[in-house]
Amino acid sequence: MPDAEHAAAIRRSERRFFFVYMALFAPFAVLTPYMQQLLHFYGFRKDQIGYILGALELMAVLAPPVWGLLSDRIKRPRAVLAFTVLMSFPAFCLFRGASTTIAAIGVALLFGFFNRPAIPLTDGLTFSHFRISGADYGHVRIGGTVGFVLFNLLFESVLHISRDQDGSRIVAILGGALLLQFLTVFMVPPLPKAKEVSGGASSGADQTSPAQTQASFGELVRLCLTRGFIAFVFAAFLARFAMMSYYSFFTRYLNEVYDFKAVGYIWLLGSLCEMPLIFWSRRIMARIGVRNLFALALLGTFFRLLGFSFESNLWVVMAMQPLHALTFGAYHCATVTYVSSIFPAHFQGSAQTIYSALTVGLGGLLGSAVCGVVLEHHGYRVMYSFAAAVALIGLAVCIFQVPKLDDMRRKVGQG
Repeated sequence: MPDAEHAAAIRRSERRFFFVYMALFAPFAVLTPYMQQLLHFYGFRKDQIGYILGALELMAVLAPPVWGLLSDRIKRPRAVLAFTVLMSFPAFCLFRGASTTIAAIGVALLFGFFNRPAIPLTDGLTFSHFRISGADYGHVRIGGTVGFVLFNLLFESVLHISRDQDGSRIVAILGGALLLQFLTVFMVPPLPKAKEVSGGASSGADQTSPAQTQASFGELVRLCLTRGFIAFVFAAFLARFAMMSYYSFFTRYLNEVYDFKAVGYIWLLGSLCEMPLIFWSRRIMARIGVRNLFALALLGTFFRLLGFSFESNLWVVMAMQPLHALTFGAYHCATVTYVSSIFPAHFQGSAQTIYSALTVGLGGLLGSAVCGVVLEHHGYRVMYSFAAAVALIGLAVCIFQVPKLDDMRRKVGQG
């Protein structure tokens, strides 16, 4: 393919995936700021909310590997993703009838089983395409940020979601967001057949032979048990654990400490600030290294949570929000790139979901539950101070134990 034609094909592919990521984050523009609010409406205490949201994150431990392995097994990742999105809303509606904490935890497990694999499945599908085409992940992942910001504005300014008094508006808006996500899944083109890929100019880890496609489960286990990868996953786990103090309780923090109700505007401020970093993430990582960008993410997490612990005034909180560029943007781009670069193409679905299970899932489960208990008994100041200390430990692990990407690729034989 001539260079100009190939560049045009990359741009078309990036535009298509941009809209896929916009729709992917539409439900998160409801769930992230307002799920904790919904549970508050349903009468749950802070520690109970922590347990329920922790159970939701538990499914990010168990569900993504199941769906990822199924996706790799049947070779229909798009259909698997569409099915999980379709089943999410009926499961979510069951929260309304959950009158006890145990019942709500059961609903959270069911909803999380379908909802939590959405990002890793989409990332795995995207990287499978982009390893062939050479498109830039940062150019499309920013679509998720744009979607989160635009849908937050829509939900606050037009649909007035923060004025909801009983949770019915939150549920209805989530239903519309999930429907949009389901429809855009079909914008993703099917993956080319192996022989089509082999006809292109690819080499090394990007060229998947039939023998590699049938690689044993033992190879995947060997890569996952590499010492450097274990250290990387542990540091990412600590970062997620710490940030659950934000994701599970920030809306209630704004309501109770500052009496601020239109929380969507402060949430979207953080997302706006992450956009430049995500868009230029490929260049940034090429210049400073993937591992170093990950370290900056952990440093930003420490300072951001420490700032929340002061409980001084709302302007301090707003001043901390630009650090979302590091705590989410840098964290996400660096970690998914690290994983995608050390695992071969035929393990992308499994690798991204296993990574997500151990960090987003297990870190989310324990972080939400532990931070909820700390908050219930000691308040926001102690909770955010504790979370900042956890992030600082993660930074130390990253600096002293996680190998740079080139070193890691050589260790696993992908360089």
